[in-house]
Amino acid sequence: MNNPLCHGEKAGDTWAGNWDVVVVGNGLAGSAAALFAASKGLSVAVVGSGSQLPLSSGLFDLVGMMPGERRYTDQPWETLEGLIQSGPGHPYGKLGAQAIRRAFDGFLELLAHEGLMYVACEKNARVITSVGTVKASYALPKSMAAGADAFEKKSKTLIVGIRGLKGFQARQVAQSAGTVWPGLSAVEIAPEGLGRPGDLYPEALARELDLPAGRELLIQAIRPHLDGHEAVGLPPILGMDKSHEAMAHIESALGVPCFEIPGMPPTAAGVRLREALDRAFSRYGVATFVGGKVTAVSDCEAGFSVTASLRGEETVISARRMILATGRFMGGGLTGDRCLVSEPLLNLHVAQPQTRDEWHRCNLFDPRGHAVNRAGVMADRQMHPLSADGSVVNPNLYVAGSILAHQDWKREKSGAGISIATAFRAAEACVGQA
Repeated sequence: MNNPLCHGEKAGDTWAGNWDVVVVGNGLAGSAAALFAASKGLSVAVVGSGSQLPLSSGLFDLVGMMPGERRYTDQPWETLEGLIQSGPGHPYGKLGAQAIRRAFDGFLELLAHEGLMYVACEKNARVITSVGTVKASYALPKSMAAGADAFEKKSKTLIVGIRGLKGFQARQVAQSAGTVWPGLSAVEIAPEGLGRPGDLYPEALARELDLPAGRELLIQAIRPHLDGHEAVGLPPILGMDKSHEAMAHIESALGVPCFEIPGMPPTAAGVRLREALDRAFSRYGVATFVGGKVTAVSDCEAGFSVTASLRGEETVISARRMILATGRFMGGGLTGDRCLVSEPLLNLHVAQPQTRDEWHRCNLFDPRGHAVNRAGVMADRQMHPLSADGSVVNPNLYVAGSILAHQDWKREKSGAGISIATAFRAAEACVGQA
């Protein structure tokens, strides 16, 4: 079945028939699961209330640190094994390093086909952020990779700010990061003719730099300030649809490596990621019902029936298999009251502390984290959700992403890795049942 793309509007019989897979949730896990399944030939529909990806930095973490530690690790694969050994229920423990590598490689290849290039690092690469802190990550947008290299070499680097640009101050970046990168200096430029009068936003400026004329204005404004600098750091503005082309043009003209610095949300890097995923949806015939709310799910021997509502109209999507990727509390995948953490859509069992008193440690900033952050849905190695007694809830139901139990992705810096890897396994299991 090759159904047309739909963005929240009923178009004729777009949703008629029985899909192979319906994915509930269109964040990183849901989008990855949909693409992994569709690229293997399954018909896929995605239902989601909205995506937070435009707010993301664009960086993909595998593992940044072990719970209880305060420093980033340089060895993500070794740390991953440590996570598995210290907590057998961790989602990574259900997959293994080989499957996780395949998941990352496959996902980055899907993005590359849409023109969004990433660089995976065997060691966690370090980059500075728009507030001057240092962030370690496993996979970087290619537009940020030269920054990791310049940081490692401590190259003499010029941080360039744009007058009036929201969320980025070059002087703050250089001053805050100066203790760990002494070769930084800052300049603020105002390229005449670039950007609209008044407030400037990174994503809008990035679209102007898709055009050679816009890039030339930026180049001419930066060139007088190079003065022996070996690299140039910029806000995340190096193009939107043509970011690779924009970076190559600017680097060639200036004669030094250039890189983007992860910015405050929303970011051009996050918007690029969302748009690349949407292009991939179109390429593989993934239908999307985005912006509404799933109001009901029923299951039977033939599969699932998902009812979604948007602006007062309801659409029913039938599929043989379902992947739940609704996130945690902010995404609505989990809810909590004064006594209990629940999964609201299917009433799945949620592994959690026995009492509310055990949710948190006495110290809010305890580096070991809090038990409530590890609450979630349990799953087997095929990503089937499990009931309280450990039995499979439904052989046609799968779960992926941060809704899973026994992980603390924020503290571990493992959110993207868990999302991509468990989405890969869930999609792989769906393909195996096709």
